[in-house]
Amino acid sequence: MDQANLTQLLNKDQRDLSAQQQVDIEAVYDHLKKIARSQRFKIKGTGINTTALVNEAWLKNQKTAKTFNDRNHFFAYSALAMRHILLNEARRNQVLTYVDDQSDVENPVLKESTYLLDLEKQLVKLKAFDSHLEQVFTYKFFGDMEFKDIAEVMDISERTVFRYWKKARAMLAVALQ
Repeated sequence: MDQANLTQLLNKDQRDLSAQQQVDIEAVYDHLKKIARSQRFKIKGTGINTTALVNEAWLKNQKTAKTFNDRNHFFAYSALAMRHILLNEARRNQVLTYVDDQSDVENPVLKESTYLLDLEKQLVKLKAFDSHLEQVFTYKFFGDMEFKDIAEVMDISERTVFRYWKKARAMLAVALQ
């Protein structure tokens, strides 16, 4: 499916789709599921499964009256949605763990939740330093987007995106140690 048709499809009310359009939407959903699966490997122990993460991101995309410029814009927005969903889940896990059993500090869910919350704090600082670094990191880490797709969304060169990615990773690695 070409970019223009996909964009129209994503912006269309999902209840009025033809059979072929349903197949195309399922392909987009499967791609989101692949992204969410990679998130599950990067961030283990959050307590949210792949399907739940995809469904939450999909619903978040559908609830907003947002129109997407193109496929990459949709996946960039989905990356941001997944970041927020995982962060909210980490906050919830940390509260539940502290309420349930404060002595269980070696709990893997608590460790991952703490990591995600620390990562979010550093991303906020990174955004204050340079918002492009934070955007590139979010799109690449949470959305598993290709550098060329990020470059298209941000309207900058692919080489610049790569430099931002390397700089953001280095700064976050230092900050999280």
